[in-house]
Amino acid sequence: MEPSENAASNQSAEPLADGSLEHVVTGAVGHPRRRAVLAYLTEQRRPVLLEDLAVAVARREYDSPSSEDIEEVLTALYHRHLPKLATADIVDYEGEGDWISVELTGEDTPLKASLEASLGEDVNEYYTT
Repeated sequence: MEPSENAASNQSAEPLADGSLEHVVTGAVGHPRRRAVLAYLTEQRRPVLLEDLAVAVARREYDSPSSEDIEEVLTALYHRHLPKLATADIVDYEGEGDWISVELTGEDTPLKASLEASLGEDVNEYYTT
């Protein structure tokens, strides 16, 4: 898959109508596939290639994913899910072709702030970048 030139700038996502922190975070993590992305990135604790991320997510969704299943996941991640997570400042992704790198953003993210507000405690102990 050849990504568009917007991959490096993360500008492919449209702005949300309601820009509140709760709406942004809820929208970003509201889909099971995006939660699988966050779970995998949290487990890895380092940048990962989009292709590896797609394989990991496909394995969570299918017992034995085919190459077509993995390609569908990869395409959906690139065009739909990563832009939404990037708009919420939860992940960064950059690169082109087979070398698109995906990682969680720095410590001060809307996700972390929302988690701290919900839990009433500092989540540095649980939140990894």
